[in-house]
Amino acid sequence: MKKMFEIEEQLRTLLRLEFWGNIRLAGGVWVLLLVGRGFSLFQVGVAEAFFHVVSFCCEVPSGMLADVLGRRRTLIASQTMFACSAAAMMLSQSMAGVCLAMALNAMAYNLASGTREAITYDSLLQAGRERDYLRISSLQNTLWRGAQALSTLCAGAAAALEYVRGYGVDLLLSLLAAALTCRLAEPEVTDAQRARSRPALRDLPERLENCGREALGFLAAHPRTVGLMLFNALVGACATLLRFFLQDALVRAGAPSALLGPLLLLIELGGVAGARLALPLSRLSYRRAGTLCAVGVTVGCLMPLTGAVHLMAAGGLLAVACDDALETLTGSRLNENLPSDQRATLISVSSMAFSLVMIALAPMAGGLAA
Repeated sequence: MKKMFEIEEQLRTLLRLEFWGNIRLAGGVWVLLLVGRGFSLFQVGVAEAFFHVVSFCCEVPSGMLADVLGRRRTLIASQTMFACSAAAMMLSQSMAGVCLAMALNAMAYNLASGTREAITYDSLLQAGRERDYLRISSLQNTLWRGAQALSTLCAGAAAALEYVRGYGVDLLLSLLAAALTCRLAEPEVTDAQRARSRPALRDLPERLENCGREALGFLAAHPRTVGLMLFNALVGACATLLRFFLQDALVRAGAPSALLGPLLLLIELGGVAGARLALPLSRLSYRRAGTLCAVGVTVGCLMPLTGAVHLMAAGGLLAVACDDALETLTGSRLNENLPSDQRATLISVSSMAFSLVMIALAPMAGGLAA
């Protein structure tokens, strides 16, 4: 029997998943762990670039699968893929093994990217509460950053456990999150969504083709939406790279090992503040709010050039806060105009733009940080 749709239960499950599905003990300090295993910062940059090459190739197809097969199934597959990635990193002994783990990790993120936003917005839409999306999205991003902050706080524990045990914990957490995802209901707000409950494999190629064609048609007819995606991607890439490379830069700048976890935690908490900051910023026009966030990220990226540990951490906090505020505002603005049948696909296009920027910037940033 089909599960009755209850919006409050759905939202509670989505919020729990946002926290428990994003705790990564070893994954939270993967740069530090790779450097500790003898990999150079250039190799770290290459691994990050490889992650985004895979992400770039798989992002839109994963969004199309979510739109055609259902968002709940796709989120379950995402958490299962995270578990596979952790297992691959546990067993890796070379750069090739690391790249395999990064590829699996990228596909896991691809399956979740766009799917999480789509199932949340359409759940609210089905209940007639789509105006609550900015508030719920802000709370989701707060929990997501909170999970990352907790992961970062455990940096010392991850180092003490060593990478094999650390990734073993990540594997178990991913499987638990997959079990939690099974409690979600599939929102159905269009005829196409109601018809996909039991998709026939023979119809899958045609349905994927139709989904892709309609998504491309939407983008061609809405160039401002494409510009919005590219702007958000550029700002987000700068903040993300800064956060990654500060893991090693803070140590080289003289930060004591005991202080590393709290400093990285402080930076992650900037994202929590940024997600909440999106609510008052939403009173401004998107152009003004976006400009303020972009300026904040730029200033944050320049502050580590001082070489002072406290200014480096403050710069990371500022950049992450402004990036998360922009991400929350952009997600809300995009979802207001996206068609439900291609929602996950089109949000995945936005994530693909981010990967494209990261492919170009990650090796360059790794070389500069070395």
